[in-house]
This record gives sequence, structure tokens and C-alpha cells, in this order.
Amino acid sequence: MTLRRFEAADARIYDAPRELVWALVSDTNRSDRALGLAAATYRWDEDPETGQQVRIASARELGQPLEWIEPPYEWVEGRFVRGRRTFIQGPVAEGWFSAELEDADEGTRLTARAGLSARGVVAFALGPVQRAKFRRNLRRYLDALDEVLAGWREVDLGPRTQPAAVRAQRLLAGTDEAITTGPRTPCDAAVLQARAQRLKAAPVDSDAREQLIRQLRERPDDEVSQMRPFELAGTWGLSRAEVLRAFLHATEAGLTDLRWQVNCPVCRVGASVVSDLSEVGETSHCAACQIHYDTDFAKHVEAVFPVNEAVRPVRPQLYCASSPAFLPHVVAQVRVDAGETRALPIDLPVGELLVRALGRAGGADAEADVEGSSLRVRVDGDALAAEPTPDGEGALTLVNDGPEARVILVERAGWSADAVLGTVMSSFPEFLNLFATEAPAAGVDLRVGHLALLFSDLVGSTALYERVGDARAYALVEEHFGLARRAVAEAGGAIVKTMGDAVMGSFPSVREAVGAATAMIAAHDAAHPDGELGVKVGVHGGPCLAVRANERLDYFGTTVNLAARLQAQAAASEIVLTEETYADPTVKPLLEGLPVRTFSAALKGIRSEQTLVGVDCRPLADEP
Repeated sequence: MTLRRFEAADARIYDAPRELVWALVSDTNRSDRALGLAAATYRWDEDPETGQQVRIASARELGQPLEWIEPPYEWVEGRFVRGRRTFIQGPVAEGWFSAELEDADEGTRLTARAGLSARGVVAFALGPVQRAKFRRNLRRYLDALDEVLAGWREVDLGPRTQPAAVRAQRLLAGTDEAITTGPRTPCDAAVLQARAQRLKAAPVDSDAREQLIRQLRERPDDEVSQMRPFELAGTWGLSRAEVLRAFLHATEAGLTDLRWQVNCPVCRVGASVVSDLSEVGETSHCAACQIHYDTDFAKHVEAVFPVNEAVRPVRPQLYCASSPAFLPHVVAQVRVDAGETRALPIDLPVGELLVRALGRAGGADAEADVEGSSLRVRVDGDALAAEPTPDGEGALTLVNDGPEARVILVERAGWSADAVLGTVMSSFPEFLNLFATEAPAAGVDLRVGHLALLFSDLVGSTALYERVGDARAYALVEEHFGLARRAVAEAGGAIVKTMGDAVMGSFPSVREAVGAATAMIAAHDAAHPDGELGVKVGVHGGPCLAVRANERLDYFGTTVNLAARLQAQAAASEIVLTEETYADPTVKPLLEGLPVRTFSAALKGIRSEQTLVGVDCRPLADEP
């Protein structure tokens, strides 16, 4: 039976940059909602015809159950987006949406199309109705985009090096245009007010607190269902640390919840979201990439914050899982059939690129040195090669010499989202203080990519107890802990635990750890100039394991052991480092001019003898 096509089209010229218009119109999750399509549920399953893993969606439209296969959408950032659905249940055979952009004298010309094909009675009865619906809703949506784009010059969109989709989020955050921003579930004003009062009593920056409360009260569901503190810090123009601190205390106050999203290292999209760190396993699976991978707490596990259900009962809905907005680092995603060559215009971002084929491990590195660079990609089976040329033509040429179709992706290799990853959380004082029981499941080790650890201990404390008595000695030890906590917090680290007179702290890098060590020793020596009670410190950085110990987050591994052994080698008022750490260009300036001793030592549990550097920090106590 012959298929009949029903399509609506509209064209506009916007007084805005092409890449910004593209970022808005290519967010097909928003556009599908605006077009009046039904929300869908997605799963990965086997294509009944090809046997390949495909994304299958289900929804109900006009009382009819629908099911369709959603192949990967195609796009080139700033140029076009094209999506197509092949229906396997329901009265529709196919559906599509496309947006094509080009430069115009007045700005950017956009041509958008939405349509479907059907056969039989449905084609005659419902086809014209659906086309009229598409026409009406497409016009309203493009009108709404005009309102959003009207003030783009007055908004700080961030640096041009950011992906267009990220910059567009800042534009949307400043508008209340409902068609583009989506529904806004009302909040419970009484609950919000009561819990906001709790937050006001917390040690939180007032600007960050007020922005967060406003976000929860006023912004649409899409913007409060999975908030990323560092992204909002950029939008609000506030310190990332202060905004994260506000979110952690807001969670304690019951305004937000803390969730853990496990991101795929290949596609960088969340493979799963769990409510407790104990639910994160040692390995994870990404259905989109068809890979299993070891879960790296530092690189893969991200903290996200949805609004608490009692404040706003938000129920996020998904309209299009294939939206380019979910992959802002992907500059282009294009299908190339077997034996086909495709040539497309592209505005390659200057910098490092990764070119890969969807569903295949590995890829090819490339670099665009100047604006207007071109890129030629050749794929043959699993082999892939990419060659950029600074020719000023801005062309993407894709050649498939292999026996089957491939979807080729061109990605920003050096860009990453403003995510609160495990490394940040594990070194953030409020997290360890407020959520000490958030830890991996018993028996599960999550690898932390790279942390710096500090171990300190008091020298002369045993004699101190004998000399001044238990009460006075205990007070002096507590004073030491107070000085240590202050030094660690001011350097951007967190106290993991105390052990007797010893302190263990974690930091994002050795630079912060060494900075805390010098401050700790200087403060302690200034408080005890007689030298009868000293502090010794060891610092080391590297990979370690996050584990559950006594129902708290703790760290184990060679890095932890080595940091503790270095502290044991130190004298009073001394930091001991490995030779490699001491030579680190971020560390050496902090220790400039301080006396050092270089020595070798065999450390317990470490195979080879180590060359160590002891840095005498006593001169720091005399500095103003």
C-alpha cells in the first residue's frame, strides 16, 4: 500500500549567530515537546531485521500505542540536525524532524521541517490533522525561539571555546518563555520556606543561597531535575566552591537530593544514576556504546542534585533521547554508507579532536590548528584515520571503504563538562562532614583516578601527657586538630579522619596538599615556639581506592600507604616528599628557599628503596 507523506515546514531569519540558533533548534528533546509529541520511554534491544542493538522507544499518541526504532540522529554543529524514526507498532510508518541553517545578511536563516508518513485509513483520517498540528506548533516554537534569541547580546554566554549547546543553556536560563523552557511544576511554598530557613542557618554564601532558592522556586522542571552546581556557578557568576557548598547544605536541609551519575568514558553520557554511593559497582555498562568498564570514582562518578520531591514533585519526561543537546562535545555525527563518500561544511573548533565510529572502541586523534580547518576521515572496517588540513575551506570529508555503514563522530577531545566528579567530592570538607556515611558498598573498591593525601602526626605528644597531665595534653591535641582542619580547608582539601594524634587529609592535587602542610606547620610552630611539641607531615599523590570503612568513605592503596610512610620518615616541622613530588613544577615554588635534605629509605610495604626529600619548614613560623 502506498505511503502518504504529511509535512509542515517553516523558515525564519534570526538576528543571532548561526551556532547559537543551531544550539537551540537542535535540542530535539525540547522541540519534540513543543511540537506536541508524546513523552516516551526508551530501551536498548535487538533490531528484529538486522540483529544490531538499537534504541527503541514506546509512547501513546491519540490513544494509540506507538513503538519505533530511533537510529542515531545526524548533525554538524551550526549547520544542520536531522532525525528520523521508523515505527514498528502503530498506524505511522515513519516520522522526521530536520533543521538546516545558513548565513544570511540579517543573521541566520533557519528552515525547519517536521512530518510523518502513513498508509491506509490512518493516512486519510489522521494525516491531515497531524500536519495541521505540526504547522501550528512549529510556528509557535519558532516564534518562541525568536523571543529567546532577541536578547542574546545582553547575556554572558561564556567563552566561545565552549560548545554551542552549553552557551545556549545560559541563554535559556535567563528566559521564562514557556514553550522553549518547558513545564514548571509548582513548588510547595510552605515546605520551601521552612527548609530555606534551615539553609539560612548554615555557613553558606548568601548570594549562592538566594540563587539556589530562586532556582528551586522559579525555574522550569528541566532545570531543577538534575542540577550541576559548577554549571550553575558559571551562569550565576559565583564561586564554584561556594555554589557546591550551598548545594550540599541544601541537601542537608531537605531542599535538594544528592544523586550519583555514572558517566560512560566513551560517549560521556550518564549510563546510570543511583541515590547512594553504595549502589555504584566496581564495573559499569553503557548500552549506547555496548561496553563494560571499570568504574573510576574520579573520572566517571558525578554528583548531581535534583530538587527534593517534597519541595517540588518534578517528574522529568523524555521526548527524544537522541538529541544533540545531550552530547555537547560532539561537533558532528554523520552516517556514511558502505562505499560512500560524503562532503559537508563544518566549523571545526580549534584544538584537539577525537574521531571515532559509533559502537567501536578507540578512534583517531587530530588537531585543528586554525579556524577554517578541514578534516578528512577514512574508515575501512574497524580501521579509522583522520587528517586535518588548515586550508580555510572548513570541509568535513568522510570516506567509508568498509563493508557496512558507519556513524562517524567528531568530538572535542580537550573539553569536558563542568561536572562535580568524585575527585572534587572526596576532597570537599562539607561532603565528608555532612555525608560521612556516603561510601561504596562493603567489599566494593572504586578506583579514584588521582588524589593527593596528607598525613600529619605530633612529635613529643607522649612525653607531653606525662609532663602536663591528660587534660592539658588533650586540649593541646585538640588545638592541633583545629589548626590542621583550618589549614586543610583553606587549601581546598578535607579531613578524611583522625587517628590518635594523626590527621589524614585529601586534596585534588599535591599543590594543595603541600600548601596545607606548610600552613599547618607554620601555625603550629608559631603556637609552640619552645619546640617541645612539633608536627611532621608526609604528602604523596596518585591513584587510590575509595572504600567503605566503619560506614564512612575512606581510601586505601599504595598511594595511601606511601603517604603514611613518608610522614613516618619526617622530623618535627618537616614535610617529606618523594623526589618526583618535590620536583613537581606546581610544588617547588611553594617550598622555595626552605632548607632540604635528600636521603634514601626503604619503606615498609614498598618494594624498591625510595629517594626522599625532607623540607624544613621552621623558617615559616618566623614569617609575618
